[in-house]
Amino acid sequence: MSYDIIKNIKIKDNKVFFKCASNNVFPKYFEKCESYSLSKILQEQGKEALDIEILKEYEKGNFQKGSNKYVRALQVLRHMQEYKNFDWRQSSYNDDCPIQKNRKDESLFNALLKKALYTMLPKDKYIVTKQHYDGSIIYLWKVTKKSAKWCYNKEKAKIFRYENDAKKLTKCFHGGENWKIEKIK
Repeated sequence: MSYDIIKNIKIKDNKVFFKCASNNVFPKYFEKCESYSLSKILQEQGKEALDIEILKEYEKGNFQKGSNKYVRALQVLRHMQEYKNFDWRQSSYNDDCPIQKNRKDESLFNALLKKALYTMLPKDKYIVTKQHYDGSIIYLWKVTKKSAKWCYNKEKAKIFRYENDAKKLTKCFHGGENWKIEKIK
């Protein structure tokens, strides 16, 4: 399934512009383009409706990456208890499924997305550490699909905003049971 890799989103002259590239085209050329459908939503329904629609696209997986308020809101959304009733990843995809019924109720789903947009990430921060063979402490720096990379510099460590995310990661790797989660300030 293809998706758009988003570099940035800008609103200018009541129009919505993306700098994006398709994930399945190589080499990647990030081009600036206007989204006519989102510009129409902005002009007819306002900024809040636009924010909800963009967050929906991130939630569906059609937009990915970037460093913006929608990525942050998606992270918050996935940790909200109420989202379990709307999470399409847990759905059986038939019309009788309660999750599919909940997702069809636009007002409920939009209210949840709006709540996620205005909820801040937790202030707590966590890093993952382990003891290296030489006895020193090393810090998780980067995670890929198949590997975890480590560094000696605590400032370069990957920061998790939710302790549960760090715990899940330790279960994905051989030897992860020896990793420690440290709360930082």
